[in-house]
Order: sequence, then C-alpha cells, then structure tokens
Amino acid sequence: MQAVARYKFLACVIAMSVMVSIDARADDAAVQRGQYLVTIGICQACHLKNLAGGRRTGGNLSANITPDRETGIGAWTDEQIIEAIRNGKRPDGSRVRPSMGVFWYHDLSDADVGAIVAYLRSIPPVHAKHERSAEPGRLPVLRPRVESVREVPQTDKVAYGQYLVSAVAHCMNCHTPRGDGQPDLSRPGAGGNTTNVPGGGVALSANLTPGNPHGIAQWTDDQVKQAITKGLRPDGSKLVPVMDFELYEHFTPEDLDAIIAYLRALKPVPPS
Repeated sequence: MQAVARYKFLACVIAMSVMVSIDARADDAAVQRGQYLVTIGICQACHLKNLAGGRRTGGNLSANITPDRETGIGAWTDEQIIEAIRNGKRPDGSRVRPSMGVFWYHDLSDADVGAIVAYLRSIPPVHAKHERSAEPGRLPVLRPRVESVREVPQTDKVAYGQYLVSAVAHCMNCHTPRGDGQPDLSRPGAGGNTTNVPGGGVALSANLTPGNPHGIAQWTDDQVKQAITKGLRPDGSKLVPVMDFELYEHFTPEDLDAIIAYLRALKPVPPS
C-alpha cells in the first residue's frame, strides 16, 4: 500500500510539474507575442523604447506605460489596461488622448491585447512622471465599447493582412481619408491626409489602392516590402520619413505577405 501511495504521489508531482512547464511556455509565448505587437504596433514611436513616455505628440506628452506603480500602469488591473487600449478609458474614467490609436486598437483580438498586457507587465518599471496636458475642447468620437474580439485566422491572408494594417500597426490611420475627423471606412487605403514631417514640412499620405495608377499597384511585392521596412522607393529614393520604418522592419516575412495580400485586394479608389 505504501508503494502504491508513493507512486500516486510521484505521479501527481510529475503531472503538476508538466502543467507548470506548459503554463510557463504559454506565458513566455504571450510575452514574446506582446513584444512583437508593441513593436510593429508603433507603441515605441510615441512611448519611446523603454515605454516610459515623455515624447510630445499632437500637443500631448505620451504616458509612462511601464509597471511603475506610482507613475506608470503598475497599479492598473489587466482589465483596466485593456480598457484603455481598446476603449480609450483610464481607470479614473478620463479619456485617453490623441495621438493614441484607440479607434484602430479597438479591434485588437482578446489574445493579442492580452499578450500586450503580458509584455507590459514583464518590462522594467521606470519612475517617470509626465504632466497630463489639458483636455482638448473636442476629442475624437469613440467607437462602441467592445468587451471581446475574436482572433483573425492567419490562414486567411487578406483578412489577417487587414487586421495587421488596421488594428495592430494602424497604417490606415494615415492612409484612410477622414470625414468629420473620423476615418472614412468606405475608402480604406485611399490616403490624402496631411502629416507633419520631422524637421519641418507637410506630407500627403499616399493612395495605396489599385485605383492609383502611379501607386504601389505598379510595384512588385518585394518593392512594397522594401518601402514598408526600409522606406525606399523602387528607384532607391527615400520616402518621406513619416512612417516608422525602423519599427516596421521587424514584421515577419509571413506578416508582410499578408499585408501585401490585403493591399492588393483593396477596393480601387482613383486619385482625388
């Protein structure tokens, strides 16, 4: 009987060890996925590489999103962080300010937004307090509050490519025309928005649809990838430094293929 009891005990210990090992691998995978999403989602562009914020964008100072409990988001629950990312509301009920792409992050899947939270929990806390700018007189209209978003299957290249350029990297924030301050989702990729260029000047976002006879419809897939990740046109000249090429260069080859599949499938919109 003692041998049987010892065997059962050892079996339980082994089973628990296996479960802990599986959970640890799952946690590691979530953190790695979150780091990838934070990078290609250009969070670093505003919140800086250490994610401690302090960069002025659109009249606002970007927030500290490290796990520091006093000046960052360390005291927030996972649900509160997700609410801020997807629905634009802080725990105190105040609105997340522009230039945060809440309109687009609204569609982040449950798994991906959870992975982002896992990664934010894993980074070193930085004690850095930034004064919150006065709330502007008019904030963008929020989309209907979302509590759950299903994953987009990566096997559907066009659908997953749309997910990447909208919900994750929010490329369409610049490349979709705006009507009354909101993206005109009936013309995704048609461009035409003005953006301030670092160092001075203004750039007009390109029409990425096949309806633009001088656009990327005439480029090869490799040339489009080079433009996204290196900021280079087919002739080798440099694109205006508005896109975050140094972050987009981290796109995996598979994700770049999905993005191109979506861009090729866009509804043609002629240049305005």
